[in-house]
Amino acid sequence: MHSVLIVDDEKVEAGILGEILTHEGFDVTTQTDPEQAAALVQKQSFDLVLCDLKMPKIDGIELLQQLRRIHPDLTVIIMTAYGTIETAVNAMRQGAFDYVTKPFSKEQLLITVQRAIKNLEILRENVYLKEELGLHQALIPIVGKSESIQNIYGMIAKIVQDENATVLIQGETGTGKDMVARAIHQMSPRRDAPFIVVNCAAIPSGLMESEFFGHEKGAFTGATQAKPGRFELADRGTLFLDEVSELEADLQGKLLRVLQTKEFERVGGIRTQRVNVRVIATSNKILQEEVRIGRFREDLFYRLNVVPITVPPLRERKEDIPLLVEYFIKKFHLEGKRKVQVSSESLDVLLQYNYPGNVRELENLLERAIILSDGKVITPRELHLYPTHSTSHEIGASTGTSAAPARAASFKEASRMAVEEAERSVLLETLRKTHWNRVKAAKELGIDYKTLRSKIHRYGLTPGGN
Repeated sequence: MHSVLIVDDEKVEAGILGEILTHEGFDVTTQTDPEQAAALVQKQSFDLVLCDLKMPKIDGIELLQQLRRIHPDLTVIIMTAYGTIETAVNAMRQGAFDYVTKPFSKEQLLITVQRAIKNLEILRENVYLKEELGLHQALIPIVGKSESIQNIYGMIAKIVQDENATVLIQGETGTGKDMVARAIHQMSPRRDAPFIVVNCAAIPSGLMESEFFGHEKGAFTGATQAKPGRFELADRGTLFLDEVSELEADLQGKLLRVLQTKEFERVGGIRTQRVNVRVIATSNKILQEEVRIGRFREDLFYRLNVVPITVPPLRERKEDIPLLVEYFIKKFHLEGKRKVQVSSESLDVLLQYNYPGNVRELENLLERAIILSDGKVITPRELHLYPTHSTSHEIGASTGTSAAPARAASFKEASRMAVEEAERSVLLETLRKTHWNRVKAAKELGIDYKTLRSKIHRYGLTPGGN
């Protein structure tokens, strides 16, 4: 039975909530005094706290801060009759799991409470599994408290118990598929062996077979010495096939054979090599669709898709944005950049943006904002986000008149040029930073390699250009 503490200065409302949750099987305690509630949490453990926002002596946000100091992992839901974006953002920034706006229905309350309890159970299961496996080392950060990210945590904790199962991670570019792959490797019994990466989209097709399987001396022009391939280098560890959907058909067949038999020959060689490798593959395309249209082998898809994981785009888990912002700001400070804060107006802007480049785009936005900001607070100006849905409408609305078509077209053209100039500047800055390594630049920008190549051509960018 899960224990719930209800903190509301309105005794009748607290009693009604208590009856609802008691009827649903929860062990409920109600408290009308926030100070006594904080003292109670110090003495007694609770799975969940439902806390009203507006209370005498201490408001809900202040109580939330006190409770999180007592128990940093305590799950808290804020109840408010003043539901605004600012309220939600502030509560989430302070560590609330969620908030509900009064008046709410019994169904709304139970859905929110059950989601919080499910999240708590997943977190506890993950802790238990990590302890059982002796995995006390830090994970590569997969930041988020959304249900979809918590489900991924749970999947990872289960996957690592089988060190051989092949994993297919699908999701858009920039969602963090590579972090999920590294987390699986680091939590598994293979963690002390190599984690070898093959970027299937970046290696020329003529060299791919040699990259996978290695080659013998004299196998082709320029092969002046024997070279092991990625499968050999990953022996006893993990081979990470990034963007596996980009493999050409003939190599797909050869990869299938290795997955089935764990055997291969080097290019130009006759000796059969045997390896012990876990393969983790990613794709930013829907592989089922690639199979349907004939671009990807069906038998290879099923061999890779033993354990499927889908990483959601950031626009579908916006409740994770405040946590991600906090994480990246700390990360950049540890790397030597200036310590800054993000204004509430900037956080509102970030919450409203849809992130076609996903988490990687958010990271790059924040890094650029830190570089461009003059003070200790990032304002919307430094974010360089250009909303496309309301600007001209708002200008017309502010004057009380409709803008003329020519003026609207002129404004749109100016906006387009400003966006393109900003994009060109960021592309050039990133390419210089990576010494024109296009693969690294594409990763940093949160776009795929082909898109970067197209944009370089579009803007006429060259290593010596401006």
